Amino acid sequence: MKKCVLFIEYHLFMPDVGKLLDDNGYTLVGLQPKDLNMEQFNAACDAHHPQWLFSINFSPEIAYLCSIRRLPYVSWTIDPLPHNRMELVDGTNITACLAFAHDLQTVRHLADQGIRASHLLLAAPSNRRSPTSQPGRLTPYRCDVSFVGSSLIDEMSMLDQWLLKRGDDALSAAALDWTHRFLQLVAHDANFCGLNMVGGVDALPDFLRDICVTAAEPGELISLLDGVLSALYRQRGVGIMGCFSGSSTVWGDPGWTDIHPHYRGRADHGEELTLIYCASGINLDIPRLYQRKIITMRIFDILSSGGFVLAERSAALEAVFKEDLHLAYYDTQDVLNDVLARWMNKPLARETIAKAGRQEVLDKHQIKHRVTTMLNSVQEQGW
Repeated sequence: MKKCVLFIEYHLFMPDVGKLLDDNGYTLVGLQPKDLNMEQFNAACDAHHPQWLFSINFSPEIAYLCSIRRLPYVSWTIDPLPHNRMELVDGTNITACLAFAHDLQTVRHLADQGIRASHLLLAAPSNRRSPTSQPGRLTPYRCDVSFVGSSLIDEMSMLDQWLLKRGDDALSAAALDWTHRFLQLVAHDANFCGLNMVGGVDALPDFLRDICVTAAEPGELISLLDGVLSALYRQRGVGIMGCFSGSSTVWGDPGWTDIHPHYRGRADHGEELTLIYCASGINLDIPRLYQRKIITMRIFDILSSGGFVLAERSAALEAVFKEDLHLAYYDTQDVLNDVLARWMNKPLARETIAKAGRQEVLDKHQIKHRVTTMLNSVQEQGW
């Protein structure tokens, strides 16, 4: 008889995880997160008698509901969550929580609250990302180098709105000017991944520190400024790529329209994204500054598709993927076009590295590998 697992519906990864849980002998019952209440939760538990509940991303509310029901709770956090979205509700049974996260800061924050938390990298949905067997379909997407991702223009809008509630257009303009100038100071520092590294609110100019009145506002402002710094840094990298002598394209939101001359629009996250990765001679990765300590889904997706990756060097990446074996690195944006030109002259080397990178993902970094790790931990708990 199959064991039952409740799961919280989520668009990313959950279908893949669900299929693997089914393959491992579990019956799955999905719950819609919107407006989920105690009555609905109890009804599902009474009807299906689950062994445990699983969700993508940790939820303190779900942890609390599970505690009341004495139901073990397993989560895999794959998105960046603010700390206030991980603060436990009073009465939560931490011994019944098992948490996994790809971000070490998230792991530490959950562990500091007493939860059994473990580091678990993101992974490739290899059943949905693989080299195309129809080369003719790649023709519309062929280019020497491409970048697919958000311009992060929304990060700039969020800061603007936050500042306008506390001042006027002049305050917002002054803050944006400061972030431009500050980025010039840290753009060459490969270790910089956020303002908290350089003192947090103490690193801000007086006019920004002085507008923080409540206890929560300094943290909010730092988070918003980190978002804008990431936006400006990514836009800077794409602008440099736009000067590359070869053919280059950018896919993503309309924020790229005025930044790159060959903006191609939004890429469908399904098959079209795979075609772009396969058709690009070089797939460029430009991280968000605050994500420099993690390996993003973009890396796993490109490698799983059989594409060649040129990524900004980081300790997180180097710990998992070897240089010039699984992918290639560049050190700063200032040398980016020189590195692009060098790799464009090495088509056979790119092909060899792309194949080895894909094999590394197939061997170690598929979602099935992560699910196996989680299930082993669940079994160790006797759930």
